[in-house]
Order: sequence, then C-alpha cells, then structure tokens
Amino acid sequence: MSNERTQKWVLKTYDFPGRKVVCTEGIGKATLEDIKNTTDYVIKKGKSFGGKWAYIAGIEKMDPVFDAESQQAFAMMHQLCEQNGCVAMGFVAGGMAAIKVQAKRHQKDSNADKLQTEHFRTQEEALEWIKGFGI
Repeated sequence: MSNERTQKWVLKTYDFPGRKVVCTEGIGKATLEDIKNTTDYVIKKGKSFGGKWAYIAGIEKMDPVFDAESQQAFAMMHQLCEQNGCVAMGFVAGGMAAIKVQAKRHQKDSNADKLQTEHFRTQEEALEWIKGFGI
C-alpha cells in the first residue's frame, strides 16, 4: 500500500447554512475510537437541528475497514443516526466501488430499516437527493 492510503485518520466537517444536514469527510484509516468520535459528532450535530435531519458521509478517501469490531461500530452509527432523527444518509464514494460495497454492508447489518440511504459520486448530488426529504 502507498503511504497516501494508510495515513492517520482525519475527519473534515462541512456546514450548509439553512439546511439540516450533517456532513463529514473521512480520510485515512479509522480506528474504533475514531469511529465512535465521528458517531458522537454526527449525533450531537444532528440533534442540534431539532426534528428530522440528514447525514452526508464522504467515504471516498477512507481506507477500507477490515476488523469486525470497527465494522459493527459503523453499523451502530446507522442505528444511532436513525434513532436520533436522521431520515436520510448519503454516501459520497466517488468512483470507489469497494468502499461503496462496504457502506452498503454496514447499512444492511445495522437493521436501521427506516433510514434511507444512497450512494453518490459528489457531495452536490447527495445534497440534491436530500432535498427530496424536505431537508
């Protein structure tokens, strides 16, 4: 692997004034603690909007997650988002097929059945999709 794909975890956050959308972009390799911290940030930010909200997760620059505990933590993130008012989760995977497949598996494993999910090439496409939920 190149050093670029094994870099330390970085979480970027984005705000869209006037929209109840939490947006993050993960870069590098996420540890279990990183996943829990990201989940905490997303839930806290989403709840701050009051009512329903959406989440856009930029996953294109993330390293794949192989260990079962981290995969379970990502699945739990889906459940917690749904339980705290998130109605739609858009994943920006760009052209990364492997990371898209992994995100779909996390959704399936989460049993967060009411949460609507979709995968996009760009953040703009995800924002447009979320408009359909009135967010």
